[in-house]
Amino acid sequence: IFLNNQRNSSMDLLRDIGQADQLTSAREENRVLQEKVKELTVRVHELLAENQSLKAEVELYRRECALPTFSKLTLGGNHNDDNIVGGEAKGSFIDTMDDEIDDFVTSGNGLYPDDPAVTLPQIHGHSNPLCCVLHPDDSTLATGGADSCLNLCRWGSALAPGDESSVKAVNDAINISCGAPVICASFAQVNQGRGLPIVAAGCMDGSVRLVYCGFDFCGSERILKPESVGSERVVNGINERGIRHGKYVKNVVWSPNAPIVATASADGTVQLTKVGNMDCVMSDDDDDDDGNNNHGTVSMEVIQSMHFDGPVESICFLDDGDTLCCYVRGTSYLSYFDLKDGCKQTKMSLNGESAGTGCFDEHVSFAVLSLNPSPNNGGKYLAAATDTSRNIILETRSERIVRNLYGHKNDGFSNPKIAWSSSGQYLYGNAQDESCVCVWDIASSSIVKRLDVGMGGHSGFVRDIYSSRNTDTVATVSFDKSAKVWLRGL
Repeated sequence: IFLNNQRNSSMDLLRDIGQADQLTSAREENRVLQEKVKELTVRVHELLAENQSLKAEVELYRRECALPTFSKLTLGGNHNDDNIVGGEAKGSFIDTMDDEIDDFVTSGNGLYPDDPAVTLPQIHGHSNPLCCVLHPDDSTLATGGADSCLNLCRWGSALAPGDESSVKAVNDAINISCGAPVICASFAQVNQGRGLPIVAAGCMDGSVRLVYCGFDFCGSERILKPESVGSERVVNGINERGIRHGKYVKNVVWSPNAPIVATASADGTVQLTKVGNMDCVMSDDDDDDDGNNNHGTVSMEVIQSMHFDGPVESICFLDDGDTLCCYVRGTSYLSYFDLKDGCKQTKMSLNGESAGTGCFDEHVSFAVLSLNPSPNNGGKYLAAATDTSRNIILETRSERIVRNLYGHKNDGFSNPKIAWSSSGQYLYGNAQDESCVCVWDIASSSIVKRLDVGMGGHSGFVRDIYSSRNTDTVATVSFDKSAKVWLRGL
């Protein structure tokens, strides 16, 4: 018995030693793996930096190595082409660059909005604001929020003396329930002193609400209903609640010279809707004499529908409303539609004139998530915000890339936004990993200022940016639940 007990004790001891050895070995392996993870993490960051550098180099090579006749040469074309003299192509991109006018030769004058003159705290209560837009006369700031409301605020009252003026401006603001989170908004434009007092709100449920934005009305129901549609049935993109898409609305813009609103959706459609003959709300009471809820009405007529294979990420009007430009995810070009010529489509490659293959390049490594025409020169240039940490200045209706703007980070999970300064010399943009607004001097392609929390900026991700086309006024909203209005400092 004694020998058996000794044998069992020895076996238990060996087993404990074996388990201890295994634990020690596992700990050592875990330590080695952790060191390896750290090494690989550093390497990943290095590769990401190299990748961004290579992208910039590729862009430079494309611009420097333009060969418009390359496809003819490689496909066995006539090597003695009349356009080739002494081995050089006449009329090539490089030859004609000297003839092209560059409006961004000189740097900006340093005058742009950088003073956070107004902060509107908790503009949508405890919910995040998702979009912002200024009225054409800059007096009213409209914001859409995750609380499914559109907020109309006369932000100028927050400039009054006193610490409570901003809070009072928020409390006095008008909130309109839209039934779904409001992710984009746009005011009807004023043309020759006329304009519809309407703001369009694009919602997560695919609806576009037309809201009466006049401050001369004290009733509770501001959402305008379409005329002559009396059921939930969708008729040509309009039901009894207004304009309707199959998926959430990506973009809403008004024509600058006509009461036409363009709406783009994740369902791959764009609708052009003519709005007019507004019958204002009958009274300031909630109900009419028959006890019915008192809505204003407005005529809505879809004058054109377009259907694409992918989500329509961004749209804008050009040529005083005669051209609609749009980008569809998965494509390598911008589409220009001539609204005076039956929406005739023209495609312009986003790879630039320097692609150099003589044919249409069907691949592009980014998506354009925001388009904004320049405020001067008749919208001669387009600013495009992409999901690859790159903003692009393009010449409108051409494939010429004028500037590439880097120095920030935005990837496929971000929501890049851009806005021009009223002078057209600077560009505002947000960044995925910084709670700031970046300001680029377009001429030098460099960031001249970051409007961050240290400068009175936001403390959370900046969700949207809007710049007035008439004055030095910029509006921003952030996930810190505030809206800010930036003015030019003295």
